Amino acid sequence: MGANGPNQYDCSSLTQTAFASAGIDIPRVSADQYAQAPAHDSLSNVQPGDLVFWSNNGSSSGIYHVAVYIGDGQIAQARNPQAGISIDSLDHYKQYNPPMNSVARY
Repeated sequence: MGANGPNQYDCSSLTQTAFASAGIDIPRVSADQYAQAPAHDSLSNVQPGDLVFWSNNGSSSGIYHVAVYIGDGQIAQARNPQAGISIDSLDHYKQYNPPMNSVARY
């Protein structure tokens, strides 16, 4: 989507900005955020601060969306610049559009 903030974000600019505010430099696009993460873990072991990814083919080559897991079953995401930033239930999204089974940890 290409929105880089601060008034509108796409998914990966939101995660990049959030991590930058914590002093962590991560790449701009979601596929690179996954590929360059120093660690990966199973979605079943997701921890607050992990990045959760969606892929159109189930692997890193098809990544099209990223969100930050914030704990208590919730994710922070920017689905598109017009929708704004939202806090949503990860379980709700798993029902209709399952994320990848691997998360990235910085």
